Amino acid sequence: MAMDLTLLKTQRKSFRTSFTVCAKKIEDELIKEAPELKKLSILKSQISDKFSRLETCQAEITNLILKIEDSEQAYEEDFLSAEKYRNKYIELCSKSLKDSSTKDFSEKRKFKLPKIELKKFDGDAKDYLTFWSQFR
Repeated sequence: MAMDLTLLKTQRKSFRTSFTVCAKKIEDELIKEAPELKKLSILKSQISDKFSRLETCQAEITNLILKIEDSEQAYEEDFLSAEKYRNKYIELCSKSLKDSSTKDFSEKRKFKLPKIELKKFDGDAKDYLTFWSQFR
């Protein structure tokens, strides 16, 4: 049983490393002035996959730790460690969603429209009808 736990922890270590590398790529892309939405989308799907595999491995480790008696301290340390990755994942997902939604609005087409200059009313009563007719 201890051997299984060691193997799972080794596997979890590689999953965490992979997750951290992908998280760093996302953060680097979000820092850019004009992040590529396509690249962000790809990175988001990659980190979702990495996180799901990490969570599966973490659940197996948690089950093994709970089977071992007198393991409350080990479980608590392991849980806090796993919680850091969960929080990081949630933070990155919300950042990338927020950033991609704001970029969609800024990438709309900009049109060059002519400037319209309205005639100004000079206060003379005989010019009022021509002034008012421009609003019809």
